[in-house]
Amino acid sequence: MDILTHALSGAAVATSASTFVKTTPLRKVKIILTGTLGGMLPDIDAISMWPRFDATFGKLFGLADTGKIIYSNKFWYSHHAFFHSLTASILLGILLILSMFLIRKLSKKSDLHIIDFTRSHIIYFVVFVLGIWAHLAGDLPTPASAWGGIALWWPSENYTGGYGKIWWWNNYDIFLLITCCTIANLTIPMFRTLRDNAKAITTTILSFTIIFILIQINTRQYGYAYTKSTATTYAEMEQNSKKEQQRILGKRLYKIMDRFDRTLRIYF
Repeated sequence: MDILTHALSGAAVATSASTFVKTTPLRKVKIILTGTLGGMLPDIDAISMWPRFDATFGKLFGLADTGKIIYSNKFWYSHHAFFHSLTASILLGILLILSMFLIRKLSKKSDLHIIDFTRSHIIYFVVFVLGIWAHLAGDLPTPASAWGGIALWWPSENYTGGYGKIWWWNNYDIFLLITCCTIANLTIPMFRTLRDNAKAITTTILSFTIIFILIQINTRQYGYAYTKSTATTYAEMEQNSKKEQQRILGKRLYKIMDRFDRTLRIYF
């Protein structure tokens, strides 16, 4: 799934989780940004496709293989490997809290204790990890490709997912559902009459969004499962995905989303 939808899925989860703690507007923004970061972070393992990877990271770490080979392989640092695992989500979450603690301690030079800091900042760990989980969930129904799914249970060598129910990109319907969820959850606490029930309402909105997404994923008319891609099969599935979106969204909304897609410099 594309990085924009991944980022937004992390933000959507964070908007719901943020209603479970007492917070200021500024802190709420930080919480949502943390969830957004979690939603994006697993795809850091795609850095091996960076044009200058071989001359920089490859050279620095003495990697024998080129970035393109690393990307589609099953090394722990390959795409869909360690960073797409539950293990990584917990370790990176702990690293996040430790980093925040050290920054706060060094900047204020106080005797702040790590346990007290963690208790007051646990929400950041939660939304960050949930953001990563949202990313992993979004990758499960994508094609198996060269990996056969994602290394969800790393260090196990068994890969999970790769169901090929949706294409890599063009999932405008899912993007729009997550967008509506995020906007709704951001709006609910602004209404005084709804504020007291914000936890239940935002959780309900998030739950229904997940249900609607699952329905969309499982009612595609085309299949997108492949393990070895050719230029012909890739182009055909890309077109099928766009036909699918036009059928779901209708011509008018599809044109708007397609125009938006063409303005971006990232795969969407």
